[in-house]
Amino acid sequence: MVAVDPRFEAWLSHETGIDAPSLGPNTLERAVLDRTRAMLAARGMPHTVDAVDAAALDAYWLRLNTAPDERQALIEALVVPETWFFRDREAFVTLARVVGEKLAREPMRVLRILSAPCSTGEEPYSAAMALLDAGIDPARFTIDAIDISTRAIEQARRAVYGRNAFRGHPLTFRDRHFTEAAGGWQLSDTVRGLVRFAQGNLSDAPADDTRYDFIFCRNVLIYFHRDAQDQAIRRLDSQLAEDGMIFVGPAETGLMMRHAMTSARIPLAFAFQRTAAGETGARAPLPFRLPLPPEPAASAVGLPGVALPSVPVRPVAARVPAPSRPRPAPSLAAGPVAHPLARPVLPTIPEIEAVLGEPPTVAQARRLADAGNLDEAERVALEIANLRAPEADTFYLLGLIADARGRHADAGDFYRKALYLEPAHYEALTHLAALLDVAGDTVAARQLMLRAERALARQGKTPAASSESGTPEHTRGTHGARRP
Repeated sequence: MVAVDPRFEAWLSHETGIDAPSLGPNTLERAVLDRTRAMLAARGMPHTVDAVDAAALDAYWLRLNTAPDERQALIEALVVPETWFFRDREAFVTLARVVGEKLAREPMRVLRILSAPCSTGEEPYSAAMALLDAGIDPARFTIDAIDISTRAIEQARRAVYGRNAFRGHPLTFRDRHFTEAAGGWQLSDTVRGLVRFAQGNLSDAPADDTRYDFIFCRNVLIYFHRDAQDQAIRRLDSQLAEDGMIFVGPAETGLMMRHAMTSARIPLAFAFQRTAAGETGARAPLPFRLPLPPEPAASAVGLPGVALPSVPVRPVAARVPAPSRPRPAPSLAAGPVAHPLARPVLPTIPEIEAVLGEPPTVAQARRLADAGNLDEAERVALEIANLRAPEADTFYLLGLIADARGRHADAGDFYRKALYLEPAHYEALTHLAALLDVAGDTVAARQLMLRAERALARQGKTPAASSESGTPEHTRGTHGARRP
């Protein structure tokens, strides 16, 4: 089998919605060959195990279509879950805040949350911990979680997690909700009892007419073919409450805007709501077709001759005068955090400059954006882009800010600048792909996604080797498609 057998590629598309090439080069081929060899060995044919011929593939094709357990086994071979707690923290910050606001208005309401796909449970458990840590009464919410992988569901129910499930800082939630156990950390019974797991597939019709106030479906849709994307989004929309909210991955915002969905305009949460009748919340098509940025073999020096969009920039020459009476110097560090959802109190840019005696950095601009101060974050990033040696991350951050504000043509320009400086910048590739896709240029969008996969492969992070939510790292369970 030199290339993917069309029969198996079509089967995978129909069964799961996954576009086989999105899994990485030869991933489906290797899985089919492994399962065929396993079938031959089980039949006592060891002399043919190493040489899979056309007859053996025909026999496996018959088994795949007649044995439900083999269908699930092949899906499990393609699903490689890898995720961690509180990944993309802003989504959980938003969940806790909006749940609190809804319950303040309707104290007796019970809010419903769905995680689909849920992989090995880190996402729905993070939602549960976020709500508990925000003081939400467990009687006021329910959490359902589905995944196509029965193996992932079993691991989620055991709720014992190793070191890779705990990434970033702070990890104070682990002290509150976990105890050390053999092989890792065991989640508390309190949190485990708040999530109901079930095996399920996004391509299937809903089992009932339950409506959810919040749905997490992050970083899986980009691995589906277009029809499967539309079908999954329609299903999610049918299960969304009238005032509900859907969280997607950063590269999937364009997919949502193909449908009647409007950005909730919450920085870095990538949250969407159903567009109300008469509103024009959907993203307008780009006024031009963005050309693909080049993919040079070596890093380029300098910027392409494209002017920055016209954004007012306040002068930065003035320094804050010394105060008339002593006061503590502002700290740049966030300091101790009470729990993983706490927001740091950030100093202003003039204060930073006064204390450090030097201009701020991209890291400080990102912190400002994370805290919701988009005006100041944009000002800092533009200052860096205009007055210093540019970096790809600077333009990527400017693209995120422009995207969050609905300036999608500007966002595309910034992502292209980032790719000019760093052709293998994965996030810029996926975000620009989303812009191209919503503009109708699906061929160019697909080319960019393939470039993103190649960039990861060069770093040794192929989807097959890794697998939530942000690197195509995980076949995020519910659908077996890997999440970036």
